[in-house]
Amino acid sequence: MIDATRPNSPGPAEVQATQLLTHLQRVTQDLAAVHQQSEVCDIVLRDVLDALWGLGGAVLLVQNERLNVAARRGLTDASVWQDGDLEGPGPCADALRSNTPLFFEHAGALAAAYPDLEAHTGGVAAVASAVLPLVEEGRPLGVILLDFKDPHDFTPDERYFLRTLAGQCALALSRARLASDLEQQVQDRTAELEAFVRFTEAVDGEADVLALAQRAVDVLCVLFSGCTSAYYALEDGQWRVKVHTSDLEAQPELLASIKAGMPLDTPVFAQPMQTGQPVFVDGWDPEKEHFAHTEGYQSVATFPLMVGGTIQAMFALGIKDIPRWSGHHQAVFRSVGRSLRLALERTETARQLKAQNAELLARTQALEGFAALTHDLGLTSDPGVLIQRAIALVRSLLPPGYAAFWQISGGRWRATSQRGDVGNPELQAAIDAGFPVGQLPTLDLPYQTREPLFQDHYDRTRDVAPELVEHVSTVATLPVLVNGEVMGIFNAPLFGLRPWSAADQAVLKTTVHSLGLALERAEQARQLTAQRDQLQAVNEELQAFTYSVSHDLRTPVRHIISFSDLLRRELPTPLDAKAERYFGIVASAATTLSGLIDGMLDVSRTSRQPLRRERVNLERLFAAVRHEVGVAQPQRQINWQIGDLPTILGDADLLRRVVTALVSNAVKYTRDRELAVIEVWAEDRGQGWAVLVRDNGVGFDPQYSNKLFTIFQRLHRQEDFEGAAVSLANARRVMARHGGTMTAEGQLGVGATFGFILPKAPD
Repeated sequence: MIDATRPNSPGPAEVQATQLLTHLQRVTQDLAAVHQQSEVCDIVLRDVLDALWGLGGAVLLVQNERLNVAARRGLTDASVWQDGDLEGPGPCADALRSNTPLFFEHAGALAAAYPDLEAHTGGVAAVASAVLPLVEEGRPLGVILLDFKDPHDFTPDERYFLRTLAGQCALALSRARLASDLEQQVQDRTAELEAFVRFTEAVDGEADVLALAQRAVDVLCVLFSGCTSAYYALEDGQWRVKVHTSDLEAQPELLASIKAGMPLDTPVFAQPMQTGQPVFVDGWDPEKEHFAHTEGYQSVATFPLMVGGTIQAMFALGIKDIPRWSGHHQAVFRSVGRSLRLALERTETARQLKAQNAELLARTQALEGFAALTHDLGLTSDPGVLIQRAIALVRSLLPPGYAAFWQISGGRWRATSQRGDVGNPELQAAIDAGFPVGQLPTLDLPYQTREPLFQDHYDRTRDVAPELVEHVSTVATLPVLVNGEVMGIFNAPLFGLRPWSAADQAVLKTTVHSLGLALERAEQARQLTAQRDQLQAVNEELQAFTYSVSHDLRTPVRHIISFSDLLRRELPTPLDAKAERYFGIVASAATTLSGLIDGMLDVSRTSRQPLRRERVNLERLFAAVRHEVGVAQPQRQINWQIGDLPTILGDADLLRRVVTALVSNAVKYTRDRELAVIEVWAEDRGQGWAVLVRDNGVGFDPQYSNKLFTIFQRLHRQEDFEGAAVSLANARRVMARHGGTMTAEGQLGVGATFGFILPKAPD
């Protein structure tokens, strides 16, 4: 209904619709030109009240899950439109939840719909009211509230106007909030950059951790006036303050408490330890936070400082006059915290690089020492010489002092090697006399633990005769391990106070380890020399025995054969069958024994013959041996299949014996075949050549293949296949002298493959 008594009262419905459209166009233009939330609220309330002749209005906006009054026009604090809960009952919350405008056109309509509204707000409801929800893309932004002093029937044109106006207002508020957020982000980023620049300028070239922390504290004092800042380090399971602002001197109880250490479960420290992220605490409560003597602070923040993958320190800031952390203040604190963390990481990286360079230098020095020790090992196997060389190396790398090598003898520690003046004649006399085992921890501990002992500050009171070593300040003691056992203790006392650096420790550890290896190899060399001499003596004895036995057996064998022939000629002929068989057995046995003797002599000659290495063409060697077989056994039908064969390095005469053994073996064990097939070929096996001979003869049982290369061992009966069972054993000896091996594969009734593998001849 339109009140005709109003001044400038609207005309008919068509005129009112035109006027509302004009208002709407003007509001849309005005909203497009503003960027502040307050300006949007003022424009909307002004135009809507002017257009509908309202009594007054308000805009409530959603903030932190509540509706808060953002603007009023024509209303007082006695209005029912107050801050309220977004989730509770009420016209504003209902309109937002349903995204539907609510219209109360007559007196008492609002109170009837919400009986508790006036009592809850302490205000008085207007005669007529409208509640317009502000929603943008499904997100509730707030409500527009309009009050009228008279009953007001909202026409369809007015309702359309109000809904459209609410939509334009929601769009403008959303745009204003976005602009505000962007502006805040720019401000925060600018603040971060300013804090970063301040800190970077303050720490330029600084490498000390506590000095870096002090610079960060100083920067925060400039950025946060009147704040308290502190740097905590993790020590012995507690957070202890290391650097702090000067204002803590005026709070002795708090300062004493944080110097003594804060427990790990203190919430403001525990949370960033778990998340690795900074923590901002609004409305600081000392009792809740388990942090005594901090009643004067309203907000606190901590930043975890992670170096090398672990949180090693904590940066803290307390503010006394600001109860809540703004986004701007959080950004500044984060920036300083990140800058400090980067500076600490840079310092740690520089420290590690310095340590690595020192370690590299130490390793280089130690390798040079090891090279010298290795050279000495090639010249001597005397342990005393090697120990003296190691002591000389260490003394050349260290400042004034002396070095000694201690061993246990007769229940006492005795210096078996020493270099350098000990600086006290009485001490030298005591060293010469030795010290009781168990009364000198400097030597006893490394001996027991098998670990080095580095004393930056020598505790002379624990050792015997401490008055003799008052001039000794620093001592290193390292066990020397040989074959896993402590052979002795390497001891390096220094006269001046000088902590053992990583480089020093690396030099000593590597040199002592090298000494242990040199002593171990010297012992091995001594044992190998003794074994070689013993083996050579045994071989010479065995060869002499073999040669002597072979020659001593030849005469009896010749006698057996000769007298057997003489006896047969003396007997009347013809002999009966039994006597003839006996003479045959004697002759066969004598012949076999003669073959065995020849085999022993052949083995002996092979072992004693000097090895002359030359390039040997295997194709020619096999061709010559094959020709000999053809001349000796022209009646045999043999299909020879010989592939390409390499030139190898070896003794031609000895290798000919190997080839003869392989070919003769194949020919002998294929004699029962109507057509014998013998294949010869070579295989390239990387560092060596494999030369193989395969036949289709009787073969052998593979489970007895280990006997094939043993002298006098046979896999077939003497009656079936003649021979002394020496050639393959002799071939293995030849291969061993050449650094090669023999191979054998076979199956009964199928055939066998014998061969050898030799290193390739150099190009």
